[in-house]
Amino acid sequence: MSKMLSHQVKVELMRAVTWRQCVIWAALILVLPTIQFLLIKENYVYYRQLDLFLRLNSNFVPLLFPIIVVLVYAIYFVGEQKNHFIPYVRIRIPLATYLFSKLVVNAILSFLIAFLMVFVPFIFSMYIEPVLDIVHLYPADGNPIPYTTFEQLLFLGTLPYGIIYSLWVGLNGMMYATMGLLLVMILEKPFVALSIPFMYYLLGNFITQILGYEQFSPTYTIFPFSISQQPLWTVFVPFTILCIVIIILGFYLKENLHKHYG
Repeated sequence: MSKMLSHQVKVELMRAVTWRQCVIWAALILVLPTIQFLLIKENYVYYRQLDLFLRLNSNFVPLLFPIIVVLVYAIYFVGEQKNHFIPYVRIRIPLATYLFSKLVVNAILSFLIAFLMVFVPFIFSMYIEPVLDIVHLYPADGNPIPYTTFEQLLFLGTLPYGIIYSLWVGLNGMMYATMGLLLVMILEKPFVALSIPFMYYLLGNFITQILGYEQFSPTYTIFPFSISQQPLWTVFVPFTILCIVIIILGFYLKENLHKHYG
C-alpha cells in the first residue's frame, strides 16, 4: 500500500469511526441478538449450549445480512456523491486512490461489524449464559441432535470453532458490502445500487431452492442452521461466484473510471 493510499485510508477511518457511529454499531451488534434472545429463550428445546447460539443466528441476521453490511459504510459515500464532494477531492489526491481508500475502509468496517454480530452472541451463548443460567438444557435421551455445517470444526475446540465461523461470516459480510459500494460508484441511482446485493442474495436463495441445491444457497452457506450438516467445500461455491462478481465490477470501474467521474 502506497504512503498516499495508507494516509487516505487513515483519514477515511477517522471520518467514519465517530462516537455517534460507534454507538449505532454497538446497538446493532447488541440489540438484534438481545431481541432474538428474548423471543427464543423459552420457546425452544435446547440440548446443547451451542443450540442457543445457532438459534440466535436463525432469524434477523440471516434475513437482513446484506442490507446490514451494505449500510455500514456505503451509505456515506452516497452522501458525498449528492453533496458533489468528489470534484473537490480530486484536486488533492488522484481519484483512483480516493475511491480505493473508500473500498478498503468499507471492507474493514463491514468485516468487523459482521464478525462481531456473530462472535458476541457466541461468547454470550457459550460462556456468559451458562453462568446466568437463563436457558434450561434438556437431556438428549436418544433424541437426534441436528448437527450443522461448520460443526466439523468443533474438534479444534469450542472457541476456535466460534472464531473461525465468525471470521467466515465477517468475510462474507465484507464481500457483500464491497459489492454494494462498487455498485454505488458505478451506477447513477444509489437506491438501486444499494438494493442489488440484497436482491442477489434473495435470488440466489430462490434459484438454489427451485433447483434442489439448497446446500449452495447464499443464506445456508453463511448461516447453515436450517439445513442438515453439509461438507465444508459446499460453502465455497457461492462465495467463489460472489468473488467473481466483485472482480468483474472492480475491473469495470477501473476501466470506466473517468467515464463515470469525468
